[in-house]
Amino acid sequence: MALSAQDPGKSVFPFAPAYLESMSINLDHPKLSGETTVRNAVTEVAAMVGENVKLRRGFMLSTTAHGVVSSYLHTCPQPDLGRVAGLVTLEAEDSSAPLDALKRVGSSIAMHIVAARPLFLSKELVSAAAVENERDVLRTQAERSGKPQMAIEKMVEGRLRKYFEEAVLLEQKYVVNDSTNIKASRQTFSSD
Repeated sequence: MALSAQDPGKSVFPFAPAYLESMSINLDHPKLSGETTVRNAVTEVAAMVGENVKLRRGFMLSTTAHGVVSSYLHTCPQPDLGRVAGLVTLEAEDSSAPLDALKRVGSSIAMHIVAARPLFLSKELVSAAAVENERDVLRTQAERSGKPQMAIEKMVEGRLRKYFEEAVLLEQKYVVNDSTNIKASRQTFSSD
């Protein structure tokens, strides 16, 4: 899943594994260190964990000089080794904003994304087809209740709001403080 506040073509670039396999990387890990290729690193990791490991897809994130790429690794048995990862790019509107604070906020949002698994960044980015499909499912469920049509429409709209609260990042309750949602937390983040 890749969520982007801007045009995904500007800040998130998907690419095939072949693009990376021959790329040279420098690893600083107790069991893998030194310069190697991505292909060799994947082979080494597969040998270490005793599992078939494949690089299936990749995304490159970019930001401006006043931005950061933040990460969160969930279930880390060792440093820099996790089962699920979240990556977020954030850019400061104020060029004098401290980037370390922005990085902490980004890591917190990345943790939220891993925990809450949003499907969309904002309500505006939910496709009309997805909304209509959800509305149809909810209408079918509501019609089974046997209530009048006016009540069914209110039930559908209420459940659709609930769907947005669960599927849209900016509408989700913030996992660090569930008394607010991510959209409202932006003001808290900006005052940190």
